[in-house]
Amino acid sequence: MYRIGIVGPKPSIERTMRALQGHNLGASYELYAYEHARETGAIIRRNRENVHGWVFTGPIPYLSAQAELSEKEHAIYCPPTGASLYKAMLQAIYTLDSPVKDISIDMTDNESWGLMDSLEELNFSQEQLRKYVFSIDYDVEEMIGFHVQHWQEGITKAAITCLYAVYQGLLERGVPVFKIDSTKQETVQAVRMLIEQIRSSAFKDSQIGVLMIEIDRLHEAGELSTERYQLQYMELKIKGVLLRHCELIDGSLHQDGTGRYLMYGSRGVMARNMDSLHSTMHQLELDTDLPSFAGIGFGETAFDAERHARKAIQYAKDDEAGRIIIYETDGTIVEAAGEDHELSYETYSSDIELLEQLNKAGVSIRTFQKIKAYIRRMGKEEFTAGELASGLSMTIRHVQRIMGSLTAFALAEVAGNELNTRRGRPSNRYRLLR
Repeated sequence: MYRIGIVGPKPSIERTMRALQGHNLGASYELYAYEHARETGAIIRRNRENVHGWVFTGPIPYLSAQAELSEKEHAIYCPPTGASLYKAMLQAIYTLDSPVKDISIDMTDNESWGLMDSLEELNFSQEQLRKYVFSIDYDVEEMIGFHVQHWQEGITKAAITCLYAVYQGLLERGVPVFKIDSTKQETVQAVRMLIEQIRSSAFKDSQIGVLMIEIDRLHEAGELSTERYQLQYMELKIKGVLLRHCELIDGSLHQDGTGRYLMYGSRGVMARNMDSLHSTMHQLELDTDLPSFAGIGFGETAFDAERHARKAIQYAKDDEAGRIIIYETDGTIVEAAGEDHELSYETYSSDIELLEQLNKAGVSIRTFQKIKAYIRRMGKEEFTAGELASGLSMTIRHVQRIMGSLTAFALAEVAGNELNTRRGRPSNRYRLLR
């Protein structure tokens, strides 16, 4: 059974638990109430080892948690939707026994667009609506003052808020106020999604991982040596280095010929120890004075994982790919794994027309997908051959040939020119069309 931590103001946590009552989702719940959202980070730090995932009762605790949550932690909240807003509006109409046309409303800056769309569907004009958009460093008293001022001046008839503290403050001041809350169905669905994420991650974490490391030309180095046992001594030293990493990932080490070694372990442990692998590769190169490469393959069976690792090592030995490559179960390649310039891309496509055009252009689907992935990471549509060559460790001449072929077969176009120096020819700026 998974343990889920629920974080938020006490009334919001109680509402969440009422929504979950009667639903057997295969989870137990740890409740962490706070007085102010700034306590969220401390709650996570103290209790992250006790839970498998987090449910935040609203956008503020969720946004407050982002600085503390790691990429591996599972977290979710129910964003306010049109249904949540319409529920608050119906409550207002029912309570006040009259149509509510002039209101003040507060909402977080990252969700204002969605709620505003819902209000526009109700044909609210700007004159009828007073909006207060806030972020995680909100001031409760300032927000309360905003609603109270418009109500006292007769500009609005009621207030709608996302925050429980504002709701309580307005009730105490006699302002007709209604709170935007997710529906029970939305709450249950959000928790169900979180549990599925945790379950999926646990399954993925338990997949088999195979790490293949190859010391390039080690056999040749042994043959050229004048000392009879130098190769054997070298292999013993290599195994010593590899065993330290193998122990860290709780794996098993096997030799697969001269200069090639296999480690079997779990995907999760391998992924969490990439820094150690980089240190190991560096130490191997220092000890042998030879280049080394690593290919990691994942799979549901040892056979699949080893097959993927062998594919990965072939990519790793490509000068353009980086020395550590991961081959995922779905065929995705991760180059320069664990480094700042890590790049992942698919090595396949179901687009028959694209494959035919690439075949005519003489460019592999892998190269094309790799270029697309790098451009996405650059965050811009247009690029020069020099930029691409630098980012992908290719020669400019090679990139120019690729882009020339892609342009000739309408897979890319020349978007303009760029003059880099006073002398010399301007560089073409390219744009992919597929």
